[in-house]
This record gives sequence, C-alpha cells and structure tokens, in this order.
Amino acid sequence: MIANYTNHAANERTFLAWIRTGLAVAAFGFFLVKLNVLVDAVGSGSPPHLTAEDAGAFIAAAARYAGLAMVVIGIAIIARSGAVFERTRRAINRDEVVQIPQSRAEPLLSAALAIAVVIFCIYLAVLSAHDSDLNSDGRILWIRAPTIGPAQLCAALA
Repeated sequence: MIANYTNHAANERTFLAWIRTGLAVAAFGFFLVKLNVLVDAVGSGSPPHLTAEDAGAFIAAAARYAGLAMVVIGIAIIARSGAVFERTRRAINRDEVVQIPQSRAEPLLSAALAIAVVIFCIYLAVLSAHDSDLNSDGRILWIRAPTIGPAQLCAALA
C-alpha cells in the first residue's frame, strides 16, 4: 500500500487538470493563429469597410500575437503544473508539516490569459461588425464567400 495514497491521488488529479487546462489554452491559441491565416487568405488580411485601415491591421496583428501568447501561456501552465506537482509530492512524502509559500505565477498567468481573450473578443467583434452579410435567420456570416480556390485555402491553413 502506498503511504498517503489519498493525498498523492488528489495531487495527481490536480496535476492532470492543470495539464488539460494548459493543452486547451494552447489549442485555443493555435485556433486563433489559424483563424488569422484563414481571414488573411479569404479577406486580404483586414476586415472590409474599415473606417481606418490601420486600425484593422493593428487589431489583426494584435489577435495574431494574442494567439501566440496563448500558446506560450498554455506551455507555461503545463511547465508550472509539473513543478508544483513535484513540489507537492515531495511535501506529501515528508514526515513533518511543510509550509508551501504562495506563488504569484497563477495570478500572472490568469491575467495574461484574460488579456489575450479580451484581444480575441475585440478581434471577433471588429470582424463581425464590418461584415454586413446576414443569414436568413439573422445570424452574421463570419467570412464571405472565398475569392480563392479550395487548393489555395487548404495551402493557407496548412
């Protein structure tokens, strides 16, 4: 029987939850970068009918960097979860009570993730606000009919 089995099992469940969170954040970052590539391929890089062309280019670049930042944040979450898992495992194995100091990494990663999500939401709002095509049920079409062929579209997404 493993000593302190319930504590080790709880530590492992927490570790796996952080791994899933890190993978989800990184996957969302990849999605955001790929969405930018799709919009660039279909809509020539900026949303149509912008009042200031520079604003659209700035938002597209910010969304691309937000996607890359989310990938980095996801990797940092995974790395941090491994370090915390090992530190907690060692603390569980000790016979004496160990005081684990509070970390600032979680609030910093959370703030960076929140900023990246806000940038993504602004990007989607700008994209949808400047697309006047509506479905028959009133929903906004996100991307107009492609002006390039399927082969170019697949090459842009690869």
